[in-house]
Amino acid sequence: MLRPGLTPDQVLGMVLLDITIILIVARLMGKLANKVGQPAVVGEILAGIILGPSVLGATIFTWTNSWSFLHCEAALSAQIPGTPIPPEGTPPALESISSCFFPPQSQGVLGNLGQIALVFFMFLVGLELDFDLLKGKAKSIVMVSIGAIVVPIALAFVVGPILFNADYFAAGGASKSSFTLFVAAMLAVTAFPVMARILQEKKLTSSLMGATGVAAAAIVTVLMFLTVAVASGVATDQGASSLAVKFLEAGLFIAVLFFVVRPALVPLGRKYEEAGNLTAGLFAMVVVLLFASAYVAHQIGINVIVGGFLAGAILPARASLFRDIAARLSDITAIVLLPIFLAFSGLKTDFTKLSVDHIPAIALFLAAGIIGKWGGSAVFAKLGGLSWAEGNVLGVLMNCRGLLVLVVGLIALNQGVITPPMQVAGVLMALVTTMMTGPLVDRFLPTVAADTPKLEPAEASTTG
Repeated sequence: MLRPGLTPDQVLGMVLLDITIILIVARLMGKLANKVGQPAVVGEILAGIILGPSVLGATIFTWTNSWSFLHCEAALSAQIPGTPIPPEGTPPALESISSCFFPPQSQGVLGNLGQIALVFFMFLVGLELDFDLLKGKAKSIVMVSIGAIVVPIALAFVVGPILFNADYFAAGGASKSSFTLFVAAMLAVTAFPVMARILQEKKLTSSLMGATGVAAAAIVTVLMFLTVAVASGVATDQGASSLAVKFLEAGLFIAVLFFVVRPALVPLGRKYEEAGNLTAGLFAMVVVLLFASAYVAHQIGINVIVGGFLAGAILPARASLFRDIAARLSDITAIVLLPIFLAFSGLKTDFTKLSVDHIPAIALFLAAGIIGKWGGSAVFAKLGGLSWAEGNVLGVLMNCRGLLVLVVGLIALNQGVITPPMQVAGVLMALVTTMMTGPLVDRFLPTVAADTPKLEPAEASTTG
C-alpha cells in the first residue's frame, strides 16, 4: 500500500532546502567554469548532474540511514500524480542522497520554477532584439535559417532509424516517426540566448553577420519548437488535421501579436517615454502580457519559451525599456531561476545508465548535430551573401545548443518517447557544443572582424 507521501508543509520545506543547495552548488560550479574559460551555464549544467543520480544516486551507493527530517521513506513510497501506478509487489525506490534531498514531490515544483525561468529569460532576449538591424537582410536571414534547421532535420532522418532500438527508443511509448522527429528537434536546436550574448560581447550585433545571425536564430527557435509540437502530436496519435490546426494556430498567434497587439502597445511606449521611468503599473502590464503570451504558446503546443520571446519582441520603446526591465529581472532570472531549471535537468539525467556499448551511437548523434548545424549554417550563409569566414563563425554560433536542447530532451523523456540514455546524449550535446563555442569563436573571429561590414548609424537606430 502506497503512503500518502510528504505533506504540503514538508514539500515546501524540501523545496526551500533544494533551492538553497542548488544555488550554492551552481554558483561554485559556475565560478569554476569561468576560471577555465567557459560560460557559467556549463558549470550550472554540471552542478545539476552532480546533484542528480549520476553522482549521488543509488547506483553509486544507497543511503540506508537517511536523516529523519528528510522524510525520505514516505516521499519515495508515495504515488506521484500523473505517473502510472506501479504493479502490486513493486519494491520501493532505493534511498540515495539525491533521491532523499530531491524527492519527486519537490522536483515537480522545481520543474515549474524552471519553466518560469525560461519564460523570463527568453522574454529579455526578445526585448533586446533590434528590428532595425534586420531591414534589407531577408535573403541572408532566410538562407541561414534554412541551413540551420533543414540540414540538421534531414540528417535526423538518416541518424534516427539507426538509433531506433531499445537502448534509445522507449518501446511501446510512441512511433518511429515521433522518435525521429524528437531527434530532429534535438539536432536543430540553437542556443539563441547564448549566441546573442556572444555577439553583444564581441560588439558585432550591429554588423551584417551579427544581425543576420540573431534573426536567423529566432526563426530557427520557433521552427524547432514547431517540430517538437509535431513530434508530440505524433507521439500522442494526433491526426494530420490536428497537427495542421496547430500550425495554423501558431501562425495566427504570431500574426495577432505583431499586427494587433504590437500596434496597440504603442501608446504604452509613449506613456513610458513621457514618464521617463518604468512605473509599477506599466511593469505589471508588461508581466501580464508576458505570462499571457507564454500561456497561449503553451496551449498551442509551441512551448512557453516561444511565448516569452515573442512577448519581448513586440514591446515598444525597446532599448530604454530593455534597460529598465533588465535591471529588475536579469539578476533574479540568471542567478536564481535558471540554475533551478538546469539543476532540474540534471536531476533527470543519469549517466550511470550509459555503457561502453552506447558510445558509438552517441558519438554518431553528436557528430550529426555538429556537422549538420555548423556545416549547414556556414554553407547557406555563403549562399545568402555572406563571406565564407562570416558563415563559418555563424555556423559555430548556431551549433551552440546551450540549455534549449535540455528542454527538448526532457519533453521527449516525459512523453515516453526516448530512454534515459538518449536524454543523456542530449545533455552531452549541450555540454560539448556549448564548451566548444567560445574557443572556436575566438579562433575564427579575427578572420572576419576587420572586414565585417557595419550598418550605417541611421540603420542602427532604436526601434520605437
